[in-house]
Order: sequence, then C-alpha cells, then structure tokens
Amino acid sequence: ARGGQAPLQGRNSAPTCRMSGMAFGGADEGESGGLIARASDIAQGLNYPKTAFFHIAFKTAAILIYMFGSWFSSNFVNIFVLCVLMLAFDFWTVKNVSGRLMVGLRWWSEVRDDGSTDWKYECRDGNLNATTMDVAIFWIGLLTPAFIWFIFGVGSVFRLSFDWLLLIAIALALSGANIVGYVRCKQEAGTRLMSGLQGVMGRTGMGSNVMGQALQSAAGKAFGL
Repeated sequence: ARGGQAPLQGRNSAPTCRMSGMAFGGADEGESGGLIARASDIAQGLNYPKTAFFHIAFKTAAILIYMFGSWFSSNFVNIFVLCVLMLAFDFWTVKNVSGRLMVGLRWWSEVRDDGSTDWKYECRDGNLNATTMDVAIFWIGLLTPAFIWFIFGVGSVFRLSFDWLLLIAIALALSGANIVGYVRCKQEAGTRLMSGLQGVMGRTGMGSNVMGQALQSAAGKAFGL
C-alpha cells in the first residue's frame, strides 16, 4: 500500500500544475487579445487611421524623450535636439495634414509687402469624410499635450531647472500656435454658418419667430459665438 501511494500522488499532482499554468496563460492571452480587439475597434472607427497615428505619435515621442531620455543619454544637447525635432515634425503634421483631413480646417499666414502678417483661416464646407472618432482624437491630441507641457513647465520652475524650461517653452509655443489657429478656424466656420442661417431665415421669414432665434442660439453655442 505504501509503495502504491507515491505514484498516485505523482500522477495527481502533475496534471494540477499543468492545468493552473494553462489557466494563467489563457488569462494573459485573453487580456492581450482584449487590448488588440479594442485597438482594432478604435481603428475601424477612424477614416484616417494613419493620420491619427502620426497626429499622436510625434507628441507622445517628444514627451517620452523629455521624461526618460536621461535614462539612455546623459547629454542634455542630444535630448534637447531630439525633442525639438519631434515637436517640429508634430507641428508640421498637425498644421498641414491632420487638421485638413480629420476636421476639415486649415490655417496659415502670409507676410504682406509692408511686413505685417496676414492670417488665413479655411474650413471645408462639405465632403468631410472624417468620423466623430477622427474629430475627437484630433482635438484631444491637440489640447492634451499642451496641458502636459504646462505641468512640466510648472515643475521645472519649482525645481529651478531653467535649462529644461527653454525646451518646454518651445513645446508650448508650437502647440499654442496650432491651438489658436484651429480654434479661430472653428470660430470662422461658426461665423459663416451663422451668416448662412441668417440669410436662409431672412428669405423664408423665420428670422423673427421663436424657431429662428432658437436655431441661431444653438449654432452660436456649438461654435462658441
């Protein structure tokens, strides 16, 4: 009887270990599969997934280099240059590509003969193929990094790290330029919409009734006018 118990224990214990390992492995695979499925669902909700990727990628790269660059290099100049390059790539991408495709807005400036700057704002009236997910990612990706760089700036002031403050000032300047440009584009689109609504309501006689005033008020709230 004693000789037969040890093999029984060996046979009973080995499958138990294998089953628990399979259970843990299955849970890990399920979690990774769930993350991949969520990412796939987000990508399917985008009409411009590649544009959305680069709209976020350059900003994220600049922030990560700022936060963890000293782990890989002790040279401040190298980290500074890499961050500025990522910020410049992001500024160009947002200004010339992602804004035009994802929200149908574009802004630029022209220098007049007298040396003054003329700011131009353009909004696409129709044929905008972007989805609500495209629009949401554009505005979140535009505003959130600026807030993060502002927090970094406050921290640098308290730590008296004025060498990093120059980099943060560059990041805020480039992000702020795009934010101001696109907010003004949105307001310009709202102004054009309001003038169009007033013209339509004037021709149809709706300008003085309650429905016409409600339409004007709703359009003004939607575009911050």
